[in-house]
Amino acid sequence: MDIGDGLTAASRIVALVGADRIELVTVTRNRVSLQPTHLKEGEHIARELGLDVPLDHRMFVPGNTLWTGELDGFEVQVRSVLRRAVTP
Repeated sequence: MDIGDGLTAASRIVALVGADRIELVTVTRNRVSLQPTHLKEGEHIARELGLDVPLDHRMFVPGNTLWTGELDGFEVQVRSVLRRAVTP
């Protein structure tokens, strides 16, 4: 894959979730990262895309969760507010 493939994938993904919901897109040769306009929508957007692997960043201020998964051969990441993990 090359950067053009990443740009094409990013365009498809943004069109799928709605351009008005996305503030920032970062593209590499094998990864597309999205930052929603409203971080509180991040988990919902991620789930719409089928991304279900959370990575919690509690040391950041404010903390956030990065939802990841694979879509069209690319690693896709969506930033969201820090989730409230369920504890047993």
